[in-house]
Formats: sequence, C-alpha cells, structure tokens
Amino acid sequence: MSLPFAILGLLTFEPMSGYTLKTRYFDGSIAHFWPADQSQIYRTLQALESDGDVVGREAASDQRPKSRIYAITEIGQARLHAWLAQARPSQVQRNGFLVQLYFGRLLSRDQLLAVLKARREEHVQQRDYFLALQMPVADSDEMRRQLIFGGMTLDLGRRRETMMVEWLDACIATVSALE
Repeated sequence: MSLPFAILGLLTFEPMSGYTLKTRYFDGSIAHFWPADQSQIYRTLQALESDGDVVGREAASDQRPKSRIYAITEIGQARLHAWLAQARPSQVQRNGFLVQLYFGRLLSRDQLLAVLKARREEHVQQRDYFLALQMPVADSDEMRRQLIFGGMTLDLGRRRETMMVEWLDACIATVSALE
C-alpha cells in the first residue's frame, strides 16, 4: 500500500511523467526500500488520477511519443500528509536466504559455505555502492530539508549492509569451524 504514497511524495518535488518517476527516482533511490516496475507505476498513477490525488496532462516531446505529466492535487497532498503522520507497525519480512540458513544442517559444510560466501559478496557490493553514493547539493531550503531525510535512509542502507557483511563473516567462521 506504500507505492501510491511514494509516488505522491515524489510528485511533491515537481510534476513528472511515469517514466521520469521510474528512471530518476525509483531506480536511483526509492527502489532500495520500495521497488516498483514501470507497469506498477503507470497503474498506480492511473488509480491516483481516478481518485483525484493527481491530475495528468499530455505533453508533446520531440524525442519520444507524447507523454503524460502528473502533478499532485490538494486532495493528494492531504491524503499524503495524513498517511505520513500515521505510525507504521513493523512488518515481518520474508527472507528465503534465512530459510536456507535455518535448514543449513541439510547441506554439506562446503555447500553452505558457498551459499554464505555468495550472499556475503552481494552485501559487500551493496555496501560499497551505498558508501560511494553522495548526496546532491541542495539549492533550496526545501531540498536541504529533503536531503536530511534522504540522508537518513542512505545511512540505514550503509549501516545495514555493513552489519550484514559482519554477520555473514561470523556465520562463515562458525560454519568453517564445523567438522
């Protein structure tokens, strides 16, 4: 249920097309904690428009076919603010890797080490990616404020990936010590 509100939040920056939402914002930042593909974004934009949360207009382009530019409405802003102000309960996350690890006794030590090392490498790459990300320079008070909160989400990603690498190192040491 968060996708409509992620889109509404992004439209507070500026009116934009579904393509711009996907390529500029989802692919570069939001996808790290709420991924969405192009078709999901377009379906959600259509639903938001039907509900009166956004308004769309056709925009001609020299390079591509006509696109639709969406802007958040006052109704959409009110719904977004109400949603943002509510406390969100924690959600149990499904994690196939933890199911593998839980039943790791059914694998040989070498098989389990291969799984753990592969997972570690994924987290090393993700950690390095987050560590290399630099926040843009803000050109307004609103963007300076946005960078504070965007920075918090980036900080979580950096800390989480660093912790995962450390935890996987401990798992690998434990499994390596098994007979």
